[in-house]
Amino acid sequence: MDAHARDGHERLTAIIPLAARQRALPDAWRAAHRAILADWAASGHPPARETLAALPGIDDVDALLARLASDDMLVLDADGEIAGAYPFSGEATPHRVALGEVRVHAMCAVDALAMAPMLGTHAQVDSACAASGRAVQVAVDGARLGACAPATLRVGIHWASACGHTAHSLCRQMLFLADADAARAWCAEAPEARLTYTPEQALALGAAFFVPLLRE
Repeated sequence: MDAHARDGHERLTAIIPLAARQRALPDAWRAAHRAILADWAASGHPPARETLAALPGIDDVDALLARLASDDMLVLDADGEIAGAYPFSGEATPHRVALGEVRVHAMCAVDALAMAPMLGTHAQVDSACAASGRAVQVAVDGARLGACAPATLRVGIHWASACGHTAHSLCRQMLFLADADAARAWCAEAPEARLTYTPEQALALGAAFFVPLLRE
C-alpha cells in the first residue's frame, strides 16, 4: 500500500474504527457480527432475527443489534431490522456487486471494491460516474484489481462529510469518477476536503479496512 492509500486508510479508521470496535465486543457478539457479514455475502440479504438468536451465546438479539448500531457497525431501519452492515447496504445504491450468483449493494465505492478481498473471492462491481453518469465496471479478484472500465477511473472521497451514521454521510461521498477531468472538477468544488485515488489505491485502503472484520 503506497503512502496516499495508507493515509486514506488512516483517515477512514479514525472516522469509523470498525475493526477496533469489533475487537471490543464480547466474543459471542463479535462472532455474531462476523456471521451477519458472512450471511449477507452468501445470501444477498441480512440474516433473520431467528438466525441470530440461534448463534452460540446470543441470548438477546435486541441488545446485540442495539450495540452494533450504537457503534455504527450496522444500520437499523425504523422497525429495528438490519438495513446495512458495512460494506453491505440493504437500500439500493449506485454500487452493485456480483459475488458469484449473489447480487448485493455496497454502501460506497470503496466498500464495493473491498468486498472481494474481505471475502477472499471474486467480485464484479457495476456503478456509475458520480459526475457524468457514465457506466463503471471493475473486476476484483481477492486483493487484485482486474479490468476497469473506463481505464481512466478514479475514486473520490469527501473527507469532511462524516456526521451521524457514516452510511448517511461519508459513504455518500465515496464515489467513482470516470476520468481525471471529472476528478479535478469534483475536487475543485471543495479542494480542502476532497481527495481522489486510483482504483488500486482505493482497493488497497478498502482491503486494509475491511479484511480484519472477517479474516483476522
